[in-house]
Amino acid sequence: MKHATTKTLYQYWDKLRGGRPSPERSDIDPADIREILADTFILEILDKNTFQFRLAGTRMCGSFCKELKGQNFLDFWKNEDLSSVQMLLAAVSEDEAAAVIGFEGKTERGQTLKFETLLLPMRHYGKRKRRILGALAPMDMPYWVGIWPIVEMNITSIRLVWPDEQPSFMKPLVNTSVSGFGSIPEQSPQSGNKPIPASFKDTSSNKRFGHLVVIEGGKS
Repeated sequence: MKHATTKTLYQYWDKLRGGRPSPERSDIDPADIREILADTFILEILDKNTFQFRLAGTRMCGSFCKELKGQNFLDFWKNEDLSSVQMLLAAVSEDEAAAVIGFEGKTERGQTLKFETLLLPMRHYGKRKRRILGALAPMDMPYWVGIWPIVEMNITSIRLVWPDEQPSFMKPLVNTSVSGFGSIPEQSPQSGNKPIPASFKDTSSNKRFGHLVVIEGGKS
């Protein structure tokens, strides 16, 4: 995380959750993060294709020159980036990971501005896959922000972070050689998605957890 806003929100969220995978929605007190409220938001998960803004900060709405409440977070991304965002949202909502997205926003006049977005899981009445706490902060504040809306968003980097060093569903496993789940290094989506080698496909010896597969073994 590079922006002070995303760092502040992550630290607040991490403190609230304590030893839990994620905090409750009722744990969030807006007064505690009033200095970054303009850049924060809450998504309601209605289904796998609908992550609706329940709340959106004033500076966020200003960047797009419109009210974001009620709109679908997925509608803001182009087709080539949509699958990456869906993957991150699944990891946040289902596996309770944290996700960071770097992207470049562009206006219809060709003006560009870099942003950083943080996505954090929240439980609602003890249930997962209900809410996501987030921040969307510009890396600069040019004069035209709030005058010319961001109409295009292009991902420049993505990263998943496991706050407890590994996914919560991995904790019961012992004596496995799978390691390195602290975080997925930041990478550019332009590198493309390579097909999974035949030797890595799910077999009876592999363990499946939700939408992820843990492959036994290490470097050959």
